[in-house]
Amino acid sequence: MEFNWTFSQEIKRYVDEHHIPHADALASFHQYLEQLLVTSLEASVTKHGRKTKNFCFIGGCSLNIKWNSAIRESGLFDDVFVSPFTNDTGSAIGAACCEMIHQTGHPHLNWSVYSGPMVIQNDPAEGWESRACTVSQLAELLHTTDEPVVVLNDRAELGPRALGNRSILAAAVRPDMKDRLNAIKQREDYRPVSPICIEEHAPAIFSPGTRDPYMLFDHMLRDEWVERIPAIRHLDGTARLQTVSREDNPLIYDLLHTYEKLSGIPVLCNTSANLLGSGFFPDVRSASEWNGTRYVWCNETLYEKQ
Repeated sequence: MEFNWTFSQEIKRYVDEHHIPHADALASFHQYLEQLLVTSLEASVTKHGRKTKNFCFIGGCSLNIKWNSAIRESGLFDDVFVSPFTNDTGSAIGAACCEMIHQTGHPHLNWSVYSGPMVIQNDPAEGWESRACTVSQLAELLHTTDEPVVVLNDRAELGPRALGNRSILAAAVRPDMKDRLNAIKQREDYRPVSPICIEEHAPAIFSPGTRDPYMLFDHMLRDEWVERIPAIRHLDGTARLQTVSREDNPLIYDLLHTYEKLSGIPVLCNTSANLLGSGFFPDVRSASEWNGTRYVWCNETLYEKQ
């Protein structure tokens, strides 16, 4: 930590003296670490060899989508897996899996990222009214009103990424939607907003557009889609894509499919439904008390602030 403090202060002094924008300095340092990570992995594989060409990346650094993408694009491995919940729970799960193998001989664990607490559909805050709203009607609302909607569905996601069950969803067709969502979330205006896309359409919209259900890699938005979905495009032209198949999340898949029929676009904005610095909303009441959006949707019921 002493080195970290000394190093960071020296970098700050240098860039200030030479009038280098802090954003440029951070981007350069990030790129340097990315190159160091890939070359170090290559050196390690060359030195020690390997029994598999698959790679699993865990820990806090594996939330860095550009590093994940650089590893995957390096050609060092046939397949790269990044856990959607990259924290110390992996140690507990790993210990349990070791015992499972010992007792049963089965080396594989069936699991779902949607294994968090079940949503609680209680009464909304005062000043909110409710009405029945199917998935198709929700898609129409997103298409016609240009309003973000808090979507609470079934069990919450494991890890920090909202993947449709504790999400704020919105149309991506207006460039100011990114700014609006960042203002709602009380985040800096440079923060990107992620696209959630039907899996089979992703290759035509993004490059590479591969299956990425956990929102942990970046993809380049193809030129012909830049003006159609500007809200999900980051400053460098990339997007932190989440792909959805019917097997991944049937409700969100059907929502995107219906929205595509209405708009011609199989993509929505997706950001987490939570207070700044807090976990996902556990129930309807907490989402409505937040007053961040006009609409909350849960179990085919739409709650609207009056």
